[in-house]
Amino acid sequence: MKQCQVCLKEIPDDYGNALCMDCYTKQSKEIEEKKVAEAEEKAKVERDTILQSKEAKNASMDDLEPVKGGVRDPNYKENPEMPDKPQWEANIVQFSKSGQLLWKQTRTMYTFVKDYLMRKVMEHPQYPKFVWKPTVVDVGCGCGCGSNVLSQEADFVWGIDKNERSIQFAQEAFTRQKNGVYYSSQLTFDRIDMVKDEREFMVFDFVVAIEIIEHIDDYDAFLKNIIRFAKKKNGTYDVASGKTEFFISTPNRNNDHIRKGGPYNKYHVREWTSGEFLAVLKEKFENVEFFNSAGVPIPPEEYETTTHTCLLAKCSLPKI
Repeated sequence: MKQCQVCLKEIPDDYGNALCMDCYTKQSKEIEEKKVAEAEEKAKVERDTILQSKEAKNASMDDLEPVKGGVRDPNYKENPEMPDKPQWEANIVQFSKSGQLLWKQTRTMYTFVKDYLMRKVMEHPQYPKFVWKPTVVDVGCGCGCGSNVLSQEADFVWGIDKNERSIQFAQEAFTRQKNGVYYSSQLTFDRIDMVKDEREFMVFDFVVAIEIIEHIDDYDAFLKNIIRFAKKKNGTYDVASGKTEFFISTPNRNNDHIRKGGPYNKYHVREWTSGEFLAVLKEKFENVEFFNSAGVPIPPEEYETTTHTCLLAKCSLPKI
C-alpha cells in the first residue's frame, strides 16, 4: 500500500494522487485561498498607487499660487460669464422630466441647512419657553424653491436674484407675509445683483448661496458684498456680535465626473478643486468647514483632496 506524502495514511496502490483525499482537499483549499489573497493584495497595491498618484497630483497643484480666478492650473480655460437664465424655466422643465423641481443635490443641501436652522432654534438658551427663529437671506434664489424650504424653520427669509423673471415667479408662487394673528414665517423676494449693488442691507443670522458662485466672474466682489449681510459689533465681525453663518456651495473639480480643462456647463465660469475653493474662502473667513451635499462633515485632513461632487462650506467670522 502507498502512503500519503503528508499524513502517511495508507492509500491504494492504484490511487493516482500522492495524497489522501483529506489532504488533497485541504491542500486544494489552501492553494485557492492563497490565490485569492494574492489577487486582493495586488488589487490593494494598485488602488493605493492610484490614490497616491491622485493625492500627489492634487498636493502639487495646491502648492501652486492661483493663476487666475482662484484656479491653480495654468491651462484651465474659464467660460465668459453668461446672462443669467430664468431659473424657473429650467426648474419647470426638470419637473416635467423627473417630477422634481430642484436638482437632487441642491434639494439635499437646502434641506440640510433647513434642519441646521432647527437645531440652532433648539440650542437657544431659553428654548422651549421662548422659540427664537432666525433670519435668512438666500442669495441667488432662482425661482424660490430653496427659499421656501428654508422658510419652514426661519422667522424671515429674503430671496434675492438678479434675474427678473425668476424673481417674478418666486413672488407669485411663494411670497408669504406675517398675518398678525398667530406665528407664521415671512418669505419675500427682490431682484438684486450682489456683484454690483452698493446699497446698505439689513443683517441676517444666516446667509445662504447654493450653487451660485461658480456662475459669477467677479466672485471676489460677490463674497465681499454678501459679507455685508453679517452682524457686526463695534465695526468688527466677532462671536459677541451674534456670528452670522454662511452656507456656500460649488461643484468640486476633483470629482472624476467634472471636466478638468474647463466647465462643461456654459453657465459656469469656473469650477474649483476643493483645495482652490478652500483657499478662496479662507481669504474672506476665519472659520471654514466642508460638508458633502448631504450635510455629512468632511474630515479636515481631506479638505484638499476630497472628491465629493458638490461641496457645501459653512463659513463664519469674516476677515473684512
